[in-house]
Amino acid sequence: MFYVTYEIVTPESAEQGDAQERGYYHPGGGRDALESVDSVMDYAMDLRTALRHCDPAYDSGRWFDSHPYMENFQTGAELSTSLHPPRNITPASYARLKRLVSANH
Repeated sequence: MFYVTYEIVTPESAEQGDAQERGYYHPGGGRDALESVDSVMDYAMDLRTALRHCDPAYDSGRWFDSHPYMENFQTGAELSTSLHPPRNITPASYARLKRLVSANH
């Protein structure tokens, strides 16, 4: 199963070197801040669903990050998402996933 996390950075939180909010996307849509997450298992989803919530562009070596985009023009808040593959993914499967993600960019 895959997970999609998000991070919202505002100009104020960036000054502090942190994000304003972090959390998980639900498979059916919507998201919850980390503070309200009881079990990450509630956020597990298949790859097709995960790719609907995340447009990964960068390989960090363990997960894939999206380009941040402006979520709120009034506050300057930027949203970025990350696609997290299963922890037990094999190197060969990770390489295939990387090719799939790269093909979309």
